[in-house]
Amino acid sequence: MNSFKYLLLGATALAVVGYWSMGDKPALVAKENALAYDSAKACIAAGQNDAEVCQAEFDKAKKLHAEVAPRYQSSNQCQNDFGYNRCYRSSSSLWLPFMMGYMLAPRGGIGYVSAQPLYRTAGSPNSFHTASGGRVGAVSATGQTKVAKASARQPTARTRTVARGGFGARAAGRSAGS
Repeated sequence: MNSFKYLLLGATALAVVGYWSMGDKPALVAKENALAYDSAKACIAAGQNDAEVCQAEFDKAKKLHAEVAPRYQSSNQCQNDFGYNRCYRSSSSLWLPFMMGYMLAPRGGIGYVSAQPLYRTAGSPNSFHTASGGRVGAVSATGQTKVAKASARQPTARTRTVARGGFGARAAGRSAGS
């Protein structure tokens, strides 16, 4: 009987460790549809929304960018995460990455109305990432993509700069419950 208890305990431990080691595998993360574009022009050309909606949501994302973009003390820190010539010095003397696109996420069944800025990292220059480091899935010619529900939420304003360890490390630390 004792050996059965140990066998059961060992099997349970292996199952738990196996589940934890899977991390943020796409099958385990709830995803939702979204639209992602490089610019308001790209949004208009895709034909998924009216020109007025594309421009208004782009303007909202641009305004939000000033509040939620990752902030760095030096250009080197920013360029390590986002690449050469992809950062600028803000009026507060902090370094921010350039907004490289924007995402329209669904809200309450009334269409794509929650815009947020998107960035391209040095390690993944052909993919979009949210201000919190969430990766946006592959984007179709019409802008359609899938994104983790947590990444589709409206980002909150930043009150501190990114510490050394990088953009992805910070995001990974936050998602681990820090």
